[in-house]
Amino acid sequence: MNAPVVLLRIDADPRAGRGHPRHRHPALDLKIVQAALREHGVAAVLIDHTLQPALTAAALAEGALALNPRVVLVRAQTWNLDIALECARRLRAAGVVTVAAGQQVLHARRSAIAGWNRAYDHAIAGDAEGAAPAAILRLLAGLPLADDPRLHEVADADALPEPRFGADELAAYPFPFPLRRRPIRRWGYLMTAWGCPRGCRHCSVVVRKSTGTLLRTRSVERVADEVARLADAGAQALAFEDDSVFVDRRRFLALCDALARRGLRLPWIANARPDELDAERVDAAAAAGAALLKVGVDCGSPRHIERIGKARDGAAWVAAAEAAFARLNAAGIGSVALFMVGLPDETDAEVEASIALARRLRPDYVQVQVFTPYPDTALWAELDAAQREGAGRYHYQATAGSPAAAWQAHFYRRFYFDPDFVARHVARHWRHYLSPRGLFDGATQAAYLLRRAAFGDQPPQREAEEDQRNQRAELKTGPVGERLQDQRQHG
Repeated sequence: MNAPVVLLRIDADPRAGRGHPRHRHPALDLKIVQAALREHGVAAVLIDHTLQPALTAAALAEGALALNPRVVLVRAQTWNLDIALECARRLRAAGVVTVAAGQQVLHARRSAIAGWNRAYDHAIAGDAEGAAPAAILRLLAGLPLADDPRLHEVADADALPEPRFGADELAAYPFPFPLRRRPIRRWGYLMTAWGCPRGCRHCSVVVRKSTGTLLRTRSVERVADEVARLADAGAQALAFEDDSVFVDRRRFLALCDALARRGLRLPWIANARPDELDAERVDAAAAAGAALLKVGVDCGSPRHIERIGKARDGAAWVAAAEAAFARLNAAGIGSVALFMVGLPDETDAEVEASIALARRLRPDYVQVQVFTPYPDTALWAELDAAQREGAGRYHYQATAGSPAAAWQAHFYRRFYFDPDFVARHVARHWRHYLSPRGLFDGATQAAYLLRRAAFGDQPPQREAEEDQRNQRAELKTGPVGERLQDQRQHG
């Protein structure tokens, strides 16, 4: 199979997270670029590294070159720069026009990256789905593409083409934890808006879904139409990928009303903030099918909440979190409480305050990331050289034996090994463990927690080698391996 354009998402590494359960999302921005190019009659193939995490930069380049592309758009981020740069360098050396996209471009503008000019001909900062199609069409036409210093933002969200998913893709990106209902295997993903008006000073495009502070929304009816098409394609549940679908109260209530009115009853998950989960929005979410919300609590220290710009009043933020989770539990909506450890100058007592808050909230799960100083954040300028250490790592890839890694392991042990959590989890999620797949998933996650408890300070190389062995085995056997074999055979 030949394709003039390859869209290459580099967002995985065999060492990343050392087994940390990670929600693998489809690359919606690249799917939209792909749909836009197809509207112009241009064949574009998307290669998603998250589905083949053991592949090296050389193997990724070889796979792309096998399609004989003229242009390759490489979407990558800070924590996988080495793989992205090596892959792009090989592509460019083979005569392919390479275009950089993703958070790596913002990183390069803040902090010089060795080898950048040998890897990329062009770069697009910001929302690639808005700017990349026109740029690629120009390159294919043999026209020059001037350097563009702008931060591109999607201006008209309703003008973007809708990404289309096959049945295999719906099964390729599962949410990693059980929900409070029957097991779900096929997930549909969509965006309803771009931009986030919040002023969080630690937030990076590594974890955000779009750029810019101005909220640019799709019409509620267009969103409902896409939900209907995903349901028709076989999706059993939805994931709203907005940075926070709750941020505009009036629009969120209208969306919930549209889903309920049109009988679109698929369960769904979304991101939220504690201060957005008032009684009216929680009730509307429950009526519209909300199954689980990923809520960014961040920490239980009012001082740090204020420093990172989550809220002006840190104590009020903690109180809002307690009220929000109480409403979610009363409404029967599951939750993941998202926390961080390792913030600059954070003390042991402040970590313990976060753990105590997590236990009071009684969420279905907690996820604890290690604070990572990404160069595209507002907080970056305030950090000294020591505090910027580890800037090239992913936020689930803390060095084993570091204080932050020890805090993360301690947090998990205190929360997940609590008998109250175990009893609550079994009561809420017992249906999930009635199938062999559910038992396997549960055993895998339990093994991760036990490994953190037993080997929280083991040498990084030992954990990295173990993860590489596990992922190579996954790629050879089971449904993932079968899908990859099929992709290789059919291009």
